[in-house]
Amino acid sequence: MAEESETHKAAGNDFFKSGEYLKAAASYTKAIKLQPENHVYYSNRSQSFLKLNKVTKALDDADKCISLAPDFVKGYHRKATALHAMGEPAKTDEAVEVLLSALRSGVEEKELVRLGVQIKGRSFVQLVDAQRKAANPPTEPPAASEQASVASQATDLAAKPTGSPAAPGEPPFLPFPDFASVPAASLKSKASPAAETPPPKGQEADAAQKPIWELDPEGFAVNSIQWILRDFVSDGTVPTVCYLQPCKPKRGAEAPPVGHVNIGPAFSSPETLLNCAEFLRQQAAGCSAQAAVVVVRKSTMAYPCVWKGKSKSEWPVGDKDDGVFMQLESPKMRMMFFTVLKEKKSSSRAVGDTIPLDIEQFAIFPRLFE
Repeated sequence: MAEESETHKAAGNDFFKSGEYLKAAASYTKAIKLQPENHVYYSNRSQSFLKLNKVTKALDDADKCISLAPDFVKGYHRKATALHAMGEPAKTDEAVEVLLSALRSGVEEKELVRLGVQIKGRSFVQLVDAQRKAANPPTEPPAASEQASVASQATDLAAKPTGSPAAPGEPPFLPFPDFASVPAASLKSKASPAAETPPPKGQEADAAQKPIWELDPEGFAVNSIQWILRDFVSDGTVPTVCYLQPCKPKRGAEAPPVGHVNIGPAFSSPETLLNCAEFLRQQAAGCSAQAAVVVVRKSTMAYPCVWKGKSKSEWPVGDKDDGVFMQLESPKMRMMFFTVLKEKKSSSRAVGDTIPLDIEQFAIFPRLFE
């Protein structure tokens, strides 16, 4: 029986590696039926369910995994990821507590702290440090070198996106996707002639009226959505992109271009969204961005489907209607909008109403600024 269940597990791993997550989940289910007390099978199936955006099922499997193996780090990793993927602030807080509780109990910390940084930002390391100090009060004030070490943990962990499998053949903690930042040199406020993707059409004309770095965050968001809608009416395209508002250049320096980060894979699953969010935090910090605008077309999103289950007063647009989500992120402001797109078979295109949305209910992206 054990040999047969391992055969199903191996098949599930092969399906997972090839991106066939539904078949992977089915194979792990067969293994579970043969050996229902094997915690790894539940962990693997939870990972598959996360990829399929079946968050509740992923959470159930993570809970079962933890109950069978309280010292198994991936059970807590899966549970925290599933809770955060539910898109509710209370669930994100619960995810953070799951990670902190696991760390208190002595579970291996490296991957849990990395996930905490992805979910909560650098403040998670401060929570971990406070928890450690509460459990082991220092007899002497910590040395300056020790304080600096603690302060740098978040940066170090976020900058090492390598996967780390726990068992042979088991789906690993996933590394950050290879999101393309275009142009790469623009993140250092230098123009790049080798940009893979051109800047938004009309950027130069808009910036000529007022330097882009002098706009307030809301003004930058307005400019961004105008670029997007102009392109849609012109050729029907809507990129999945994050625009980064540059900081004011130093005297005598070149005018910095708008940061342009292609994030196409971000909205395919909870994990890719988390990974992309951490990537964008790094990019925003690297170019000292003042604000960020995330843009995605509704019809291209597999996750998060924030419009589902909402009342008509909360979501005044039909579930089947298409449009553009735009989320503004800045250190002091967060805003959410949806613009209706109208496209007919005759290839005629028009832009409908732009609707402000409650950021707490409709955020499609975690916070990008502390």
